[in-house]
Amino acid sequence: MSLGLGWGALGLPIPDPAAEFLLILGAAATPCALFAIGASLADKSAERLSVALWLSFAKLVLHPLAVAFAALHVFEISTFKAGVMIATSAMPVAGNIFIIAQQYGVAPARASSAILVSTILSVATLTVVISMVT
Repeated sequence: MSLGLGWGALGLPIPDPAAEFLLILGAAATPCALFAIGASLADKSAERLSVALWLSFAKLVLHPLAVAFAALHVFEISTFKAGVMIATSAMPVAGNIFIIAQQYGVAPARASSAILVSTILSVATLTVVISMVT
């Protein structure tokens, strides 16, 4: 990490083979995270569905409402930028939550359940939010 920061601070160009390798490595991050989430869900049923539903409600409904209020009333951001912020905040629970939960051993099954439930519900909620902000 220090080498990369030093390299960037000096403004040195990244050799083409290294740049290509880093590009491939970066592109593999999301599929690997999705694979890890899928693997954790493969042998489990949805654990504590009520908790997953509550977390999904908070992420899909309360979070966009809070962002909308802050963007439009507290910070008075332009309508277009606020719309982008609101739509982004209405996305389902992200895979990085599972990675963090797995790393620290704090309820990875619940994180997986919340990802699953929020992704399914976001088909409807995200459609509504996007139609409202456009």
